[in-house]
Amino acid sequence: MTGTPFLEVRNLTVEMKGESGAIRVLDDVSLRIERGRTMGIVGESGCGKSMTALAIMRLLPPGFEITAGQVLVEGEDITRVPEARMRALRGNDISMIFQEPMTSLNPVFTVGDQIAEAVKQHQGLDAGAAEQRAIEMLKAVQIPGAEARLHAYPHEFSGGMRQRVMIAMALACQPRLIIADEPTTALDVTVQAQIFALMRELQQETGTAIMLITHDLGAVAELADDVAVFYAGKRIESGPAGAILRHAAHPYTSGLMSCTPRLRLSAAARDGAAVLREIPGMVPQLGRMPQGCRFAPRCPLADDRCRSVMPPDVEVGPAHAAACWKAETEVMA
Repeated sequence: MTGTPFLEVRNLTVEMKGESGAIRVLDDVSLRIERGRTMGIVGESGCGKSMTALAIMRLLPPGFEITAGQVLVEGEDITRVPEARMRALRGNDISMIFQEPMTSLNPVFTVGDQIAEAVKQHQGLDAGAAEQRAIEMLKAVQIPGAEARLHAYPHEFSGGMRQRVMIAMALACQPRLIIADEPTTALDVTVQAQIFALMRELQQETGTAIMLITHDLGAVAELADDVAVFYAGKRIESGPAGAILRHAAHPYTSGLMSCTPRLRLSAAARDGAAVLREIPGMVPQLGRMPQGCRFAPRCPLADDRCRSVMPPDVEVGPAHAAACWKAETEVMA
């Protein structure tokens, strides 16, 4: 990553207020996303991926707050700007595609009204121009009969079509960054492929940066230019997607890749069998993080130093870093 980043997250820490004190949810997270590139954010559930997105958007749930670090949009730290400025940034500069469109779309308004409202609020278009933009966006995301479907309600669309509506809403104001949180959850593989192809095509046309939050390493391989791997509230590996997928430097990243179903063939077997491995253990609970490396209790390479001292980022290749004491020895050997 050599260009000027549109978004840079520096040492971001988010805490949740608990009965016994503050619980750290995100711990010293840093990443950068350049214009026109896609950053894949991967990791198990509960690792902090969606919380990072909500912190960037300043949409954290009640009881959560940013306690340290910066979120820079073209050099402007948006963690400290007034809410009015943040509302202007949302939609105009940064848009988010949420995980479940049926809960994100308002069921009592037509999809056209919802797209048009975003355009009117953020770009000041009148009702007629906003409706025309809504039609253009529905056509852009390949919804048939856009003029007629403009007046349909969310429940009248299939899951894949609702997801297309969410993408249309996210792109309506031509933002420079789209945060897509599991954009193809619960969609069949054919629709997933269509959604990913659409996102890639629109990115090529507009130069929009994309932050893609996903469990799907196949999606990362297809769409992402760069990857950040999260574990237990920390970013533990980052770098070019090709480098990480070819040679993961952190044992956790290697474990995620080994969990991807693949075909094993043997001379003794007549048929191929799908082999699915798993990482033993579970992500540690909030407020009960282990001392040292947070992955150490599940890591086959862990030793006493791993269990007692948090590892720093180690450069393992061009723009490729991993927070692992073993990154330059066992893992990279």
